[in-house]
Amino acid sequence: MNKAKREDNKLLKVNKPKALERDHYRCVLCGSSNGIAVHHIVFRSQSGKSNLDNLACLCVYCHVPIAHGVNAKEVRRKLQEIISERTKRYEEN
Repeated sequence: MNKAKREDNKLLKVNKPKALERDHYRCVLCGSSNGIAVHHIVFRSQSGKSNLDNLACLCVYCHVPIAHGVNAKEVRRKLQEIISERTKRYEEN
């Protein structure tokens, strides 16, 4: 594992609980609390980092079919808007 990956893993360890708290342990798209996972909006494989504004909580039903499906680019834009606003409010508190 290279240095950048190790550093991002450390950042994810810090920000994953913050993302869960910010999103109230619910999917940001449908509001479900079942099978929640923290999703990278810009994938790490595409140089996305584990910054709080790049992490979104998604349920198992929204994660793969919506975030990685046919409309993935549109969904990522929507996620970025939602998460940007939520992160601003979260950091103000």
